[in-house]
Amino acid sequence: MIRRLCPWTIAVVVAALLAPHAVAQERANRLISLLEAGEPAIGVWTAATAAPRITKVLATSDADYIVADIEHEVYDFAVLRGFLLGVQDFSLRFRTEPRSAPVVLVKLANRATWDPRYEIAESLKVGPAMGVWIPFVESRADLERAISAVRNAETSALAGLNLPRERRDVWPLNPKGELFVVAMIETENGVRNAQEIVETPGVSAVECVHITDADAARILKMCLDRKVVAAVDATPADVQAKIAAGYRMLSVCRKFTRSFDHMVPVG
Repeated sequence: MIRRLCPWTIAVVVAALLAPHAVAQERANRLISLLEAGEPAIGVWTAATAAPRITKVLATSDADYIVADIEHEVYDFAVLRGFLLGVQDFSLRFRTEPRSAPVVLVKLANRATWDPRYEIAESLKVGPAMGVWIPFVESRADLERAISAVRNAETSALAGLNLPRERRDVWPLNPKGELFVVAMIETENGVRNAQEIVETPGVSAVECVHITDADAARILKMCLDRKVVAAVDATPADVQAKIAAGYRMLSVCRKFTRSFDHMVPVG
């Protein structure tokens, strides 16, 4: 399902689900700060990167992270740059209370060809993205290729924040790293090779989609055993249960396009 969001959807969900986290902001990457503190992170997805109104709503929300879904958007680095800079700009200009802008992770467009290195290099160079969300990961070799590209990307926007070189690296492979890599397992080959994917040095989180509940539960256990962050879609009704199950990154707003009658606050 394409994860397209409208402004009122995001506003209502964020207001209902999210409260500001009391986490010291020593890092540039708020998402990593939360995870290191043992707190769950709540995020939203958008494929509407060319819409300034949606960018503003996302930027001024209390979401911990935003996934810029280029897989289901026009493949345009100029548009992505505008979105990345817009999130920072709108957050600084219109936020009513002091808080860092949500972390933006770029969901890559590359599908199963499989070499995303050029796209990773460009995505991290055009603006202040702090990581990538990688579809169709089917092996450790796939993931190692992508992680190598992240580690060697120019990341000029992050350099512009005056981060030292040792922090322009992937977390938690480098405990001081500020860049985040999420691997998506969504095919039979990915399920078959899930153990080696979860154990790949440099992977920050794993999300399962389009697979059976039994396989997803088995991969969640692998993540918990290896202390790898598990990511998942969530609704207001099941956020608490998924946190209790061990998921630490929860993406909301994916399916909330019709009714908000069932929404309840979290925590």
